[in-house]
Amino acid sequence: VTGPRVLRRLEPGASRRRRVQIEASAAMVADLLAACLASGASTPAATAATAAAIGGPSAGLLNQCVAQFELGADYRRAWAPLMAEPALAPIARAILRSAETGSPLTSTLLRVGDDLRSTRKAQLDQAAKAVGVKAVGPLGLCFLPAFMLLGVVPLIASLITSGLQ
Repeated sequence: VTGPRVLRRLEPGASRRRRVQIEASAAMVADLLAACLASGASTPAATAATAAAIGGPSAGLLNQCVAQFELGADYRRAWAPLMAEPALAPIARAILRSAETGSPLTSTLLRVGDDLRSTRKAQLDQAAKAVGVKAVGPLGLCFLPAFMLLGVVPLIASLITSGLQ
């Protein structure tokens, strides 16, 4: 009964790989966008250059944004593909906030990149700590029978044989 429920909750391998690639490249996307914008490129040109440089699934999302720009969409609609992706949503929110308020985008994107890097580092540290905890079960299953057979059983056998004499 619980088997199908557990299997439905598992994330498919392809979508997990895509999510991990996007999470790994999110800070780089913010930094590259900031660098392109600091050099004087327009937002669509900076987005296209970043997509060409970054590759992978993040590039596909950025290219969708560029296509929306080319179709004349407003900023909210143009950045919707990034807003739909949790790892890239902070970048889209920063860009939309800058477009609405007129605040400088380059420094904001650099801060977002730093935040994304520290979040990613915390996630990786947590995953590394979880590996140690998850390794205890199989090691226990291997060493407990060996300890019982090599340590406890001979002790009990010797106590029994000495008690019978």
